[in-house]
Amino acid sequence: MYTFKIKDNSPDINVLIARSLLALCGILSLLYHSNHNYYINITASIVLFIMAVWVNKLFGQFRLNVSLLLCIAAVILFIATGSLAFAAVLVVYSLMAKKLHVKPIINISTEGVNIIKLFGKPIHSWIEFNNIILKDNLLTLDFKNNKLLQLNIDENDTLVNENKFNTFCSGFINV
Repeated sequence: MYTFKIKDNSPDINVLIARSLLALCGILSLLYHSNHNYYINITASIVLFIMAVWVNKLFGQFRLNVSLLLCIAAVILFIATGSLAFAAVLVVYSLMAKKLHVKPIINISTEGVNIIKLFGKPIHSWIEFNNIILKDNLLTLDFKNNKLLQLNIDENDTLVNENKFNTFCSGFINV
């Protein structure tokens, strides 16, 4: 059995989650305010919107992780709205979203190809494939229904002999 961990080529889920949650916090700080701290709410929402726009820079240059950034946003949101519930929901949601993200894994065995993703684990039998080949850390799955998947393998987590793997797969496809 061969197991491949796939490089995550999609936009970083942490950036998407952080950006949307920070923008939501900015909106909440504007909507849920009292008259005596209006300037605090405006300042908090501006800071949260700026954080949402510059989230890539905050992650890259300042080396902040998602949990720390959203905890800072939760404190700012608590100061602006005075609601501990909003801050708690923000922290819990950010932790849940981080835990739900799963890097895709491909398991190839004598039974077929199992693609493990967040929302499903479809198992494809060998009959469904025209070809499966590994070349230069690029796994190509060529389906008979004209679907083609080309996946970059994480070479740090996956050590596979290309020739043995390609021979293994061709033995099942050509049968």
